[in-house]
Amino acid sequence: MKRPIALPLFVVVGLAAILAQPVLAKNKPCLSFSELRMTLEQNATDGDTEVVLFAKGQDDGLSRLVITAPDGRRVAEFKGDHGGIGIREFNLESAEPPDLDAVLASFPEGNYFVAGRTVNGECITGSVFLSHQIAPATTLLSPQEDQVVPVDQLVLGWSAVAGAERYVVELNNETTGSEFTFEVFPPTTSMAIPAQFLQRGSEYQFAVGVRTATGNITFVETTFFTAP
Repeated sequence: MKRPIALPLFVVVGLAAILAQPVLAKNKPCLSFSELRMTLEQNATDGDTEVVLFAKGQDDGLSRLVITAPDGRRVAEFKGDHGGIGIREFNLESAEPPDLDAVLASFPEGNYFVAGRTVNGECITGSVFLSHQIAPATTLLSPQEDQVVPVDQLVLGWSAVAGAERYVVELNNETTGSEFTFEVFPPTTSMAIPAQFLQRGSEYQFAVGVRTATGNITFVETTFFTAP
């Protein structure tokens, strides 16, 4: 659900400092980001949490991008080649310290203001809400940790979670490096994997992430093996 955005004075003033004035002087409105997402992603198995920001501009690439936190701090800044074609999409991830409080303190809950300038001199702005509501975790049911499974009998299973908007299922072959990601919607809590997608005698990592309506997601993971 979108929340009403009321930008504080220091953000409005900061925008004027961040962006050069020629475009604004012509009364030409700033462009808007076509996509903005900011989420908390937690690995409950490892105890790591990170903040992920995805920003997608319009057709022209950006030569500059600045992200301002709700408390006025500039948490990220990108400066590119003004003579090049610029960068259109940004997928930024914070560090993943084991201390959740440190992550939340560095990235407070609230509206983040994102401003940039295209290689053609146009300003682009947007705001995105970061929620501190941690997504609940599921419990992996099958296969069991370190279990050896015939490739024609693999069924991935996990417990249902109240409030889950979707489940993100990841299956990675640690031996060959192949990766599969599926998005599954409740009430589905299991997937049979066809044998042709699997490699015999391999080590696999299986993870399920619970994504809530806030966009935040919590993963749990395990390891199993396929029979030779």
